[in-house]
Amino acid sequence: MADDAGEHDHDSQLLDALRPFGEGVSDAALERLASLHPADQADIVSQLDTSVRGELLPRISTESKALILAHLREDRRLEIVEELSTEALAPVLDLVDFDIAVDILHDLPAERARETLGQMATASDVAPLLPYADETAGGRMTSAFVSLQQDWTVDQALASLRRTSPAAEQVFYLYVTDEQRRLEGVVSLRELVVAPPETPIMELMTPEVLSVRASEDQEEVLRQIQRYNFIALPVIDEQRHLMGVVSVDDVLDVAEEEATEDMFRLAGLDEGESLIRPIGRSLLPRLVWLLVAMASGFAAAGVVNAFDNTVDRVVALAVFMPLIAGLGGNAGVQTVTLVVRSMALGDVDLRGIRPTLQRELLIGIANGVIIGLLLAALVFVWKGNVALSVVAGVALLLNMVTGVAAGVLVPVSLRALRLDPALASGALLTTFTDILGFFFFLGLATLLVDQIA
Repeated sequence: MADDAGEHDHDSQLLDALRPFGEGVSDAALERLASLHPADQADIVSQLDTSVRGELLPRISTESKALILAHLREDRRLEIVEELSTEALAPVLDLVDFDIAVDILHDLPAERARETLGQMATASDVAPLLPYADETAGGRMTSAFVSLQQDWTVDQALASLRRTSPAAEQVFYLYVTDEQRRLEGVVSLRELVVAPPETPIMELMTPEVLSVRASEDQEEVLRQIQRYNFIALPVIDEQRHLMGVVSVDDVLDVAEEEATEDMFRLAGLDEGESLIRPIGRSLLPRLVWLLVAMASGFAAAGVVNAFDNTVDRVVALAVFMPLIAGLGGNAGVQTVTLVVRSMALGDVDLRGIRPTLQRELLIGIANGVIIGLLLAALVFVWKGNVALSVVAGVALLLNMVTGVAAGVLVPVSLRALRLDPALASGALLTTFTDILGFFFFLGLATLLVDQIA
């Protein structure tokens, strides 16, 4: 209840902050906005009408715009970036973290991105990060980190830090490199501060440093930081040259993005879908998977049509067909959701899929037997037909086992093909359970049609 009250108070404060903008951007409205935390300012700015925002943005400082952009979701951020001129945007990007600047430049049209980069004071720091896709470690890293040379002493390292005052995102980890900037070790700031001044850095450092390649997928970075509880993770190239650092705050964004992406793809939605996306861009991705679903529906209808004589003789079969297909699909959805999430967390890989399949099959068989017996009993009580009840119970058992098997094998097959395991696993799974559910039920009914009719 306390959390609900706190959230209500927060929402009320944001609504109060929005009201002064109702009649334009007054000095009072600007003062109210400036009193808020940058995250709350971002919420306010993203909710303003475009016309009001066009009046507001030129009247707030470059520093404030940078803080607001840093706290906005990517889709909202792009919407506001498009409202800024190149001359206004470049100094803002100079003040945000390099990885955020890279994300924004990636989202801009190529020509405008080049123009903006050309006007940025930090272009030399940002440009080396641009070749890496947003979903890789290179796309998430920042070049703002602290490195020490391995032949220094503690006193030399501290003198260098005082002299250069590095603008790193975090200084808890100090990375040690050789003359070619190859990663050799890591020293914590605490160890550096308390060590005797003459201690060589090579003696103080931990030589075994966990790192990721710049080309690694961002999910692997997320797994490493979660597994080892790191604050940051160094990014290297093929020759172990230290290129940048991915910090924990960047990974928190990755966790949210990956979870959203998996959820959307299981539902057949494009990963960029949102309620503020233009309708035209939302229409086609949804239409594609709806057409896939329609095709699978036609395939299932073809199976039913193949047994039309059986259905004509026993009309009661039509009553139970959706139930058997649906329960098999539900069992499969439970499994596919668990498998996709486990694969995303690194708990399941292609080599360890056999025990996962065996486990889920045992659960599917157990649930199929229990629910199949219950369904058979209900069918017998309702229709008074032993053969029909046996057919319904056995078909349900077979379809639930099929559902859990497909729930494991579909995402695994997609991963083997180097596709996202969440990619329409739900749509493919439904195809299996609908087609085979009807086949099992109507096939068994055809074999026993004389006893059922």
